[in-house]
Amino acid sequence: MSTDDDDQTQTQLARYDEIQARDSTNIETALGNLQRKGLEKSKRRSQAEHEALIRNLITEARRSLAGDGDYHADDLLLALHWLIKRDPDLSEVLSPVYEDLDDQTKTRFHSHDRARSNGRSPPSAEQELQALTKIAKQLGYLNSIVDTSRYAPVRFAPIDEPGARTTVDEPTPVGRLRIAKDSAVDLEDRVVEIPHQSCDHIGAIALPRRGKDSTLVSLGKNLQSEHGYSYISIMDDGRMETPMIGIPNDEKVIQDNLERMGQDPDAMATDVFVPSMGEVPDLLPSNFELFTIGIDTLTPHLILRLAGVTKSDETVEARIKKALDVTLENSGSVSELVSRLQVYAREMEATIEWTEIEEKQSGGHSTETYRAHYQMDAESALEKAAQRVAQLAAEGLITSPAAATNIDMNAIIADQERAAVLCCNFLGSGLEPLKYVIMDLWLRLIYKARDENPRLPRVCIEIRELKNIAPSKMADVRYKSDIKTLRQTIFFLTTQGGSRRILLLGSTQKWNDVYKPVRSNIAIKFLLQLGEDEIDTLDKTHHFSWEQQRQLSEFDIGWGMIISEGKPDYPVELRGAPCGLGLGDRHWRDRYGVAWGARVREHDRDAWRGDEDDPEWWVNVVDCRVHDFDDYGTPEIGQWFLLPEDLEDVDVSISDGAPVAGRFLETPGEKRREWVDAALEARRDHEIPNDLLLQPSGHEGKQRTVTLSVDDVESNIGDIAEDHAVPEPIHSWLEADTRKRERLIEAITVLAEHDELTTIADVADHLSYSGSTLRNYWSSDDDLEECWIKKGKEYVLSPVGEQAVDLDWELITEKLEELE
Repeated sequence: MSTDDDDQTQTQLARYDEIQARDSTNIETALGNLQRKGLEKSKRRSQAEHEALIRNLITEARRSLAGDGDYHADDLLLALHWLIKRDPDLSEVLSPVYEDLDDQTKTRFHSHDRARSNGRSPPSAEQELQALTKIAKQLGYLNSIVDTSRYAPVRFAPIDEPGARTTVDEPTPVGRLRIAKDSAVDLEDRVVEIPHQSCDHIGAIALPRRGKDSTLVSLGKNLQSEHGYSYISIMDDGRMETPMIGIPNDEKVIQDNLERMGQDPDAMATDVFVPSMGEVPDLLPSNFELFTIGIDTLTPHLILRLAGVTKSDETVEARIKKALDVTLENSGSVSELVSRLQVYAREMEATIEWTEIEEKQSGGHSTETYRAHYQMDAESALEKAAQRVAQLAAEGLITSPAAATNIDMNAIIADQERAAVLCCNFLGSGLEPLKYVIMDLWLRLIYKARDENPRLPRVCIEIRELKNIAPSKMADVRYKSDIKTLRQTIFFLTTQGGSRRILLLGSTQKWNDVYKPVRSNIAIKFLLQLGEDEIDTLDKTHHFSWEQQRQLSEFDIGWGMIISEGKPDYPVELRGAPCGLGLGDRHWRDRYGVAWGARVREHDRDAWRGDEDDPEWWVNVVDCRVHDFDDYGTPEIGQWFLLPEDLEDVDVSISDGAPVAGRFLETPGEKRREWVDAALEARRDHEIPNDLLLQPSGHEGKQRTVTLSVDDVESNIGDIAEDHAVPEPIHSWLEADTRKRERLIEAITVLAEHDELTTIADVADHLSYSGSTLRNYWSSDDDLEECWIKKGKEYVLSPVGEQAVDLDWELITEKLEELE
């Protein structure tokens, strides 16, 4: 081998050596650290096996004493006794000063120990098992006598990176992973951490009423309260479920679940945003807010989305941008924007002007201005956009920039302490499709805000029943165009939202019902109880074992499996939502009233009278007016009220005397409000972070009337066509603008005056405008093709074209101009 080859080999080895692992310390220290870690791991494993054996002995002894065991009870108790006696902390637990263990159990153990030391069995196996179990619990071998399983926490992984940080030292568990009693695994090794550093989207899938929405809300609340996310809920199916997050959870089964997790019901500080349109109730809770959308927050892309246009080119968006910019510079009114969109929708000539800096031969620089002209054809997308903006303005949703009710999405996201709920349930008959338009607009505004300002908090968007707005099949969808547009936005968010730190929380009953491109981008899944068909569907992707399939079909409510980073963790008891969820049998406003501390008469059989058999009067919580029972009768169904007994023990300062219920009738209005508010607060079971008192919504004075009328111009054009015998196939020419009509007439005139025209290019050679414009007229709905036919290889006029050429177009044009 040559010297050059040796040098090349040595150089290559040197490069390899540069990327090899290195110790950060000397060999003695490194070996010592490895040995210490190995011994600690071995010790933990040995202790875990010891604890697992004790738990298993207690369980088997209990079964044996119940006549259902496989071993003799005395043998099990003997082994259990000597294992516990070996514990180094036993003497501390049995000492007289240790108060957490009763003296009777201590005495019994000493008695049982003497008997075992002499080779005898204690007289009562039940008493020995009871004493050993109590001591084992104090020594930390088990936490519960009824359930000897252990649980590892399920929580979101903490994040600590520039601009985003978990706000607590140890995140609150959102569930717990059950570990078998005989498992020796270290709990630290079984902690389940849900990754969200890159805002991986999360889906919850389950049969109806199995806890998927409760899980979804629980996850969102944890992200909002501990990991720096803003929480926004956009989808309510009409049952007023999402506004319930503003009250503490009032379901007994979930309250029990929270207690097992060491947590309490807890409402989210929430603002519920209602579009200022439709049939908004006269009274709404104070955390409900009417909103409009100012045109200054719209972009050309958003306007096209409003119109249901999903595909466009840069020239279309340029026209819309021009209309927006000029409008905002001038009046800022919606009517001007609509007018400009309608004008820019027509065929027009565009001029581009630019200035260049040029270098002179003699030195120095000069500037030259250049212009270029090009023809812009009519664009139906702008016409659609103008119509949709006008419709939304007429309904009250789109307004000028100066409107006080205009929504500020940046401010909503920035207020990370308060959740935002979009509530479109009051739109009423005939406006249902607008719900999907508004949701689409919200999602786009959220993305726009996060895209333009990365300093805003991260956002988690909750969507219950994802299949309703991102369905896999459009066949059974009522409002196909609106939902198709919204579905595309959901897809856009699942693909690009993570990079803008937008995390999607979506639930559904059947995974296949969700648009495939959307579900393919949801990496983390919470699977609760599923039906066989759904298990088979998910099995094609995740390849469940037989045991996993069995558990998925038999999970109790609130239990499930978490699939994250390709690994399933189960069985997991998931935390129920600390805040409220929808209930089919209770009206949402009744639950708001009860949570606020009011009495609410929810149905005819409701016992509304309190502790008194026949109260003399009751107080309307909204306006503090007193209603005498004899004159006014019982409160109406859904009425928020208080009884005299509710006011008696309230500690409130009244200037003219002690706060006694009998004097409430004589109390002036301002002090009466103070007294009622104090009584409401005293009656609340939990702290409420929202003002839920019913207030006038302010919508009663904002009702709008949309009038549809037929423009007389259309009928007048029909009269002109009839008077001048214009062929019916080209009636549309009379509705076109003058310039376009002149070009159509020029095209048929060329055919009448020239022969041997075999291609469109031949025809264009004789025109004053380009061949591309002629092709557009030919292929569009301008009925130009009705005017000629192919005779052999040549284009010649058709009968319709011959009639059109012979018309007196100058006179027709004059008549049309008189209508303008």
